[in-house]
Formats: sequence, C-alpha cells, structure tokens
Amino acid sequence: MTSAQETEFETDNVYTILPPPGTVIGEATKEEMDKAAELEIRHMAFLRLQDMYIEFDGSSYKELLKDFQEFEIDSSNFWRDIARRLAIPYEWPIRVDHANGPIYIGENDIAAEEIEED
Repeated sequence: MTSAQETEFETDNVYTILPPPGTVIGEATKEEMDKAAELEIRHMAFLRLQDMYIEFDGSSYKELLKDFQEFEIDSSNFWRDIARRLAIPYEWPIRVDHANGPIYIGENDIAAEEIEED
C-alpha cells in the first residue's frame, strides 16, 4: 500500500486540499498509460467529428450516441480507478502523461480563481 492510499482525510471541500497544477501525484502503470492514450485518441476523434458540422439521420445519430456513451463510461471508469488507487478525490482534474508515466494535477478553474484573487 502506498502512502497516498494510507492517508485518509476529512474535509468539507475537496478543492481546499487540491495541489497546484503540474504537481505529480503518482506514476501510471503501462496499462494505464495505454488506456489514457486510447481515451485521448477517442476524445480527439469525437471533438473533430463535432467540428465537422455533419448532419446525421436517425440511425446514424443513435449509433454515434451509443459510441459517445461507451466513451463516457470507459473514461469515467478509468479515472475513477486511478483516483481510487491514489486515494484522491475523483473531482480533482488529473492527467496522465501517457508517454512517460507521471500522473499530475491538470489545469483547473479553481487554481485560476485563486491566482486572480492574489
């Protein structure tokens, strides 16, 4: 068990304990790196498809909706497993460097708001 998994915390707001963007909070396994890359590719493909302004008929729309739903389920399951393994809140914006392995805190609106207040 890692020290992150042994640490339990109680807080009223999970964002009060959010490290700054760029903070490395763990290392991804080879399987996690591969899955992160796969999810990134699927996400980018969906974004490009949305940018094309293509009209769909009913059956195409239903098939595409099914693909979107499967992507969201896969993505949610992946990030939930990572958060559980690292014992961090699921709501934290984490990223996996799928080329090198570090898991780190991504950019987020909370950090931007704190910078503006300072």
